[in-house]
Amino acid sequence: MATPQKVPSPADTPSMTARTLISRVLREGGHVYRMQELCVFVVTEDPELASWLLRLGGMPYLPSGAARISETQPRGAFRNAKDGPPKWDIYIHTIPVKGEQTVWEAADRKNVDLYEVE
Repeated sequence: MATPQKVPSPADTPSMTARTLISRVLREGGHVYRMQELCVFVVTEDPELASWLLRLGGMPYLPSGAARISETQPRGAFRNAKDGPPKWDIYIHTIPVKGEQTVWEAADRKNVDLYEVE
């Protein structure tokens, strides 16, 4: 029996280049960081930006010691302090993009901060 072939869906097609993604995040006030490990993440207090990134395929990260806000959407919200605003820390290197340039390479070209883990 032949193995079924996966038919590509238009929903699987990336909608923008890595450079466009980084530019839009910066324009909307997100803080972009790249890591030496080829990861790129965004920290934002904007729930609309966070929701958009998650819909595109971003992955939320809950920092150590941060309190999760379970009733807040989009998923992955936390507070740095008891009465602080909700924040999102979202990996964006997982978002599919058009073209040959990766999100990590685009972040490097935009001169975003290199985040080094000590």
